[in-house]
Amino acid sequence: MENVRVQPSLLAITIIMTAATAAFGTASGASYTVGEPGGSWDLRTNLTAWASTITFHPADQLVFKYDASAHDVVEVTQAGYRSCSAASPVSAALRTGSDAVRLDGGASRRRRYFICSTPGHCAAGMKLEVRVTDDDAECTNRLPPPGPAPPGAPSGITICSGGPPVVIMTPGVVSYGAAPRSSAGLGSVVVATVVMVSLLLGLAIV
Repeated sequence: MENVRVQPSLLAITIIMTAATAAFGTASGASYTVGEPGGSWDLRTNLTAWASTITFHPADQLVFKYDASAHDVVEVTQAGYRSCSAASPVSAALRTGSDAVRLDGGASRRRRYFICSTPGHCAAGMKLEVRVTDDDAECTNRLPPPGPAPPGAPSGITICSGGPPVVIMTPGVVSYGAAPRSSAGLGSVVVATVVMVSLLLGLAIV
């Protein structure tokens, strides 16, 4: 006679479906207009204070709006930021008056630095340091697996900030990490969710 185990699997399914829904909401990343509300890329806005109120993630976008006849946007190194020098820029200066910059992930890109290269403007405060949070480093909470696993095998559900749970099940290992933050990753979210739910439903009856 079959022994039905419902609660653990239903809990896991609920967590996964909720996470998948959140993944769709954050898939494209957030867009932040520098200085808003109440300011912009200019000499009046306290850009350091503005950046300190926001948690930036990979795939987010900065939008610089400014008077192109008076200002520009130059991404520089930390040394260039500290010395207000655009002599060795990370990329070409932006001068359209409305420029978008994508915040990519990776250990070497967790801090981004931008200045206005107009003489005296950076020294007067027209400079911005952006710290990009590494979502993958913030996985701390683990729930028990929905079913039994061989001794020593990885299993369970790990909750990560900024993304859906990481689900590792054995045997027949299925794993899924942090949510993609670009529209191109939506298909993988759907496929991974369907596969995991199907396997969990299979575990519900043993």
